[in-house]
Amino acid sequence: METVGLIPSAGKGSRLGLPFSKEMFPDVHNESYRPIIMHTIDAMKRSGIEHLIFTINPKKKELIEYLGNGKQFGMNFSYCIHPEPRSLPESLHESYHLIKGKRVVFAMPDTVIKPDSFIDDMIYAHEHTKNTAATLGLFKTDTPNKFAMVDFEGEKATYAIEKPKKSDLKWMWGSMVWGEEYIERFHQYVEENKYKEREGEMMLTNSLTTLIQERKVTVVPFEYGEYRDLGTYSEIINWATIKQ
Repeated sequence: METVGLIPSAGKGSRLGLPFSKEMFPDVHNESYRPIIMHTIDAMKRSGIEHLIFTINPKKKELIEYLGNGKQFGMNFSYCIHPEPRSLPESLHESYHLIKGKRVVFAMPDTVIKPDSFIDDMIYAHEHTKNTAATLGLFKTDTPNKFAMVDFEGEKATYAIEKPKKSDLKWMWGSMVWGEEYIERFHQYVEENKYKEREGEMMLTNSLTTLIQERKVTVVPFEYGEYRDLGTYSEIINWATIKQ
């Protein structure tokens, strides 16, 4: 089965309010210009993934111009246009025709994740754990209100909630590997909910609910891992002050 990478880049980046795509924010630890999205691209490449799919806002022309067809990075890039971004699931759903029938590695474009082997570790768990439809990479956080939090028992998730106002949970999920069963559940979730009246956005974590109940979501807790979401200036400033 072919493995592809999926990187959502359709968001407006309203938290930063930049005059350019947030994915193009410079890596402050690099001596020459290098956008932060390259951390995610490099992680995919280290794992041997050759084909990356980006769901993208058509206004992000500078991002498309920088990334091109991927040949300069030794990869192949495809773009799925989401002209009116509403939610992450709806954005990802634009790629359904390309990801169905494949194994998918999902990661965000404005994150820095450690260890460097996190994708390899997740793929291994996905392939070698019985009854697995999706695999979550888990990282510790002391700000559960900012992330999708997960509880688990052994190697399986038992509960997940998106950005709870209060929670005693310590682990958030920051990346995912999934196969055909989840893709079809995800497709069904989006189709059933996209026309419904709802408060707030459709949440990707909610598409996992039935699979979690069926004990089909495997977890890989990275005890000494690190997940940095560079979506706000305070987070970028904190990251910039850390010695590499």
